[in-house]
Amino acid sequence: MSLPFNSTYKAQTKRQNVKVRPFPKIMITRALTEVFLRYLLGLIMVAYGLIKIFKIQFELPPSVYDLPLKELEGVTLTWAFLEFSSWFSIILGFLEFVPGVMLLFTRTKLIGAILLLPTLLAVVLINNAYGFLLHMRIFSGCLLLINITIICFSYKKLSHIIVKLFEHHPKRRIVELMVNTFLVGVITIVIIYFLK
Repeated sequence: MSLPFNSTYKAQTKRQNVKVRPFPKIMITRALTEVFLRYLLGLIMVAYGLIKIFKIQFELPPSVYDLPLKELEGVTLTWAFLEFSSWFSIILGFLEFVPGVMLLFTRTKLIGAILLLPTLLAVVLINNAYGFLLHMRIFSGCLLLINITIICFSYKKLSHIIVKLFEHHPKRRIVELMVNTFLVGVITIVIIYFLK
């Protein structure tokens, strides 16, 4: 009778002595940072997307349109341009809203961040090119930096995707290179000789 008891006791003791390694603090900190940044950027972009979709952001007083263009600041010119077409501002809103929602979910975070990258890059370039206020330029730059950071958190997935995209297929590459070189050459010649 003592034999089964002893073997059961030894098995339990062995299980208790097995140390489960906890996640290192750095991994927990990284995971919490990523979640925080995803929700921060995602919710900000959802808000910015909705105010464009509902035509709230690019509102200007009618008196602005009576002023000569040279008297207007870059911010006012940009907002007037973007307000001119209502469907365009709605599309801009969806280009911010949809990736913002995607950032909130673990499975779609990388796709959302990649889709948001050109939008945020365009916002940063517009804000700097047209002389927006300093705090607006800094804020949009911070949003772009957060987005790039979120993409960098998924560098293993992203590097795997890039490697798959550029796998070596010699025959296909040569044909593709020849066709693309020809097409770019034709477009360049047309623009230089006929449209210049």
